[in-house]
Amino acid sequence: MRLHSIMSLVFAVSLLSAPAALASPTVTVLDSFNPAVGQLPESVTTDDAGNLYFSMSLALNELTIDKQLVTVAPIPAPAGASALGVKVGPDGFVYVVTAAFGGTTPSAFVWRVSPAKQVGLFATLPAESIPNDLVFDDDRNLYVTDSALGQIWKIDPQGNPTVWFADPLLLGNSTNSVVPGRPLGANGIAFGLFERALYVSNTDYGRIVRIRVHHGRPQGIEVVATSDQLIGADGIAFDIFGTLYVAVNAGDRIGTVSPFGTVSTFIEGSPLDAPSSVAFGTRRSDRFTLYMTNFAILRASGLKPGTPEPSLASVPVPFPGLPLER
Repeated sequence: MRLHSIMSLVFAVSLLSAPAALASPTVTVLDSFNPAVGQLPESVTTDDAGNLYFSMSLALNELTIDKQLVTVAPIPAPAGASALGVKVGPDGFVYVVTAAFGGTTPSAFVWRVSPAKQVGLFATLPAESIPNDLVFDDDRNLYVTDSALGQIWKIDPQGNPTVWFADPLLLGNSTNSVVPGRPLGANGIAFGLFERALYVSNTDYGRIVRIRVHHGRPQGIEVVATSDQLIGADGIAFDIFGTLYVAVNAGDRIGTVSPFGTVSTFIEGSPLDAPSSVAFGTRRSDRFTLYMTNFAILRASGLKPGTPEPSLASVPVPFPGLPLER
């Protein structure tokens, strides 16, 4: 973790204004979208200035700090692909992964969008891959979960991918998947403090695993938590005290996993609708805010009853988030 990130962490811990507890936090819908035209927001992240970036409709979108909603750039992936995970890189570019959940057209790519809104292809993965979420390390390497192949890709700053780690614990459930006929394993990904471990959610099994890291190399995998409350686990993010927030799309829920592996429900129910991604605010004014995308994919696809309500939303949290690497 770089010096400014450590200083940000220390500053956040020392804030005296941190609320002691939030009995019933209120979810605020920042923007609602139209599922009839494919507006289903999947992943959200933030830059150091507090702008929110999110993937939707094969495009990178932005909610600026002054609450203006803009389409930054279309992502030129083939028809049938979806834009999934997004992260701001250390170079100031926004990185976006795409994948297709069916068909044979190659769609497994990593794209990057420049501050000038120019889109370029950064890395190509095998056609059978479903790259889903991503995170950077101190050395500007990019780690990408593969929900189909049960592995983690490592992509160097030049865009060269290699399989960094693969394990059966990262595979989906072929006999009882959350999405029928499409096993989904490794999904959300986040570094713990000082990059000593990578944490990964497994969607089908409701599982959080920890892959220990030593000098950039994997040192084995262990299960941190498994729970029915986490089935459908998607994006994840840490607060500064090691509590992991988990977007549980199948449960219309944001769950938490304590540093000791205790699973709890933070919020659930409307207006949450298949939440798929979470990100902490980065500015002093919103450090105690957790942003989320309500993907609404299960209702939009008829897998769950009810009217889909996709949105970008926020909720107050007791403590700030662990700073991401830039």
